[in-house]
Amino acid sequence: MGEQWGPPADHDILDRYEAIRDYSRMMQHYARAADWDRLLELQTAYVSAMEALADVELDVTLSDGANDRKLGLIGEIRVAEAEVRECLDRRLSELSRRMADSRHRLHVAQAYETQGRA
Repeated sequence: MGEQWGPPADHDILDRYEAIRDYSRMMQHYARAADWDRLLELQTAYVSAMEALADVELDVTLSDGANDRKLGLIGEIRVAEAEVRECLDRRLSELSRRMADSRHRLHVAQAYETQGRA
């Protein structure tokens, strides 16, 4: 595939970045709402869109204006991704605490059970 120049390539690439930005914003919304199922469902489409963009963008040279827009979109995507990661980190910490509490309760129950038999 040869290099593509000009507005048609610009529009295609920018449309793809805008779609990825929209996915990242929706994922950000679901992460804020702690809707983990929808977040995971959307993540599959997001990753597919990113992979498709990487394949298409490989041989494309954008105009200066389109490249500036692309950089702006990448900035928006990075902000949304960072917040999603923060929400996921908080969720992971919460689940880790719950698991530690459950293990502690299990050990306490086992200790009482052992004492009851003695």
